Amino acid sequence: MIQERKHFLRFTITFSDIIILIVTYWIAVFTRALFPTYGEIPEWEWYLNYYLRIFPIFLLTFPPAIAFNNLTLDRFPLDKHNFYLKTIFSFLLTIAVYIVVLYYFKLFNQSRIALLVFCVLGITLLIINRELISKGKRNSIRAVVFGKEKEAKEIEELFSLHDFFGINIIKIFSKVPIDFSEFLHKEVIEWVIITEEKYKKYIPKLENLGVTVSYYLKGSFGNLRSFVSVENLFRSPLITFHPTPTSYAQLFIKYLLDRIVAFIAIMVLSPLFLVIAVSIKLTSKGPVIYKQKRVGLKGKIFTMFKFRTMFENADEMKGSLAYLNKMDKVVFKIKDDPRVTKVGRVLRRFSLDELPQLFNVLRGDLSLVGPRPPIPEEVKEYEDWQRKRLAIKPGLTSLWLIKGRSDLSFEEWMRLDLEYINNWSLSLDFLILLKTIPALISGRGAY
Repeated sequence: MIQERKHFLRFTITFSDIIILIVTYWIAVFTRALFPTYGEIPEWEWYLNYYLRIFPIFLLTFPPAIAFNNLTLDRFPLDKHNFYLKTIFSFLLTIAVYIVVLYYFKLFNQSRIALLVFCVLGITLLIINRELISKGKRNSIRAVVFGKEKEAKEIEELFSLHDFFGINIIKIFSKVPIDFSEFLHKEVIEWVIITEEKYKKYIPKLENLGVTVSYYLKGSFGNLRSFVSVENLFRSPLITFHPTPTSYAQLFIKYLLDRIVAFIAIMVLSPLFLVIAVSIKLTSKGPVIYKQKRVGLKGKIFTMFKFRTMFENADEMKGSLAYLNKMDKVVFKIKDDPRVTKVGRVLRRFSLDELPQLFNVLRGDLSLVGPRPPIPEEVKEYEDWQRKRLAIKPGLTSLWLIKGRSDLSFEEWMRLDLEYINNWSLSLDFLILLKTIPALISGRGAY
């Protein structure tokens, strides 16, 4: 959990830093171009050609330097103000190296005004970027401790020394009740920390619930299993059992690809969005977009968007149609649902009603690939082992979709989601995306 947060913070800050520096570089260039030289406006063609020519040297100098500087984020604990001072010093030192390199290759025609704008604006934006990330609401870890209050307070105090993320201990179980899983069902819990050996027996149950579990190690611990990490962060080692794979580099690439692909897809498909919206509006009363509360990563609730495919107030008819439900568990699915409009049937046949969820991907609620997000009422009926599907971010498409969707039983659906979680990789995501198109065209299980 801690390593995951540290790696994610470092990747996020480094990536945004590099974007900031590139944008700042060109702002400085164009700002200088606005000032006359010896009473005349500088020649744009020469001016831009020069800065384009030295831009590769900029890319070979600043991004590696900022990435090296941000390795400091792997330390625990971390004082952000010392990190800010180190960042400013590193930035100024890199500017000096950049100037020396330009002199060495006899390319130094750098404007002092452009250099000053780049320096002041660059430092300002780098610090603002760090402040915004450090104060992000998502940085706090919601945790439960199985053990003594003394050790829970010790962990909490240690986390208070790290300025980029903290720990919020929701509850301390000094005596674990039989129905503790009911508490985890109701609360959004990201991390369970066990501080006493007698609670080790709960690790398999917690892992099945899809919760990340750490054992605050006081002695030896045998029989280590997959997705385990050992972190020497506290006064004794901490062993962590992750319910999902922890390939941080692949997860970060997935994080970036989700947003890039979603943004491009929204731009390309915007004419289709318009056509669908007009068709819905002209053929039935009600809003174009249907909003519904869904359960996301770690049980967090978010609003999911879809094109409306049913008549207005269709949710009120759900009770009277329960006898038509085709699913064998808590999910509600009707094959020839009388509430669906004519346009809605076409949209559902090819899953076009799901297109607005690209905005959910852009917002970070969904991933391109992952278990489909359930509604809160369904999650309340889950068995413990089924809650593990909430341990990974839900997605637009999944193994369930390409294997037959609603033609599958609820049990098969859940097991496919767990199969995806236990075997996740970028290559598996790519394979699922490739198979999604023919699955949508076939329309199998789409109702």
